[in-house]
Amino acid sequence: MAQSATPPQASQTNTIPADADTERVSGGTLVYRDETEYSPLLGREKVLGRQYLGFTNVTDWDALRSTLAARGLDVGALYHLPEFDQTVGE
Repeated sequence: MAQSATPPQASQTNTIPADADTERVSGGTLVYRDETEYSPLLGREKVLGRQYLGFTNVTDWDALRSTLAARGLDVGALYHLPEFDQTVGE
């Protein structure tokens, strides 16, 4: 029997996690966490991709949507990921 998943916004607070990074883009700031893996060949961690956690400092939702689309990301994230109250370091 499958367990139902907790909706992402229900388990998250509105503060950016300490291990998250931010990137200013047109229309606001993306909040993400790098997904890494140790490479024995390189002898160090390498970045495999980014897990987008949400947004902050949004000034223009349309511009933010265009930024996500230009990066090949699902624009549905605007409706499913949280908007954080504060940025890292504030």
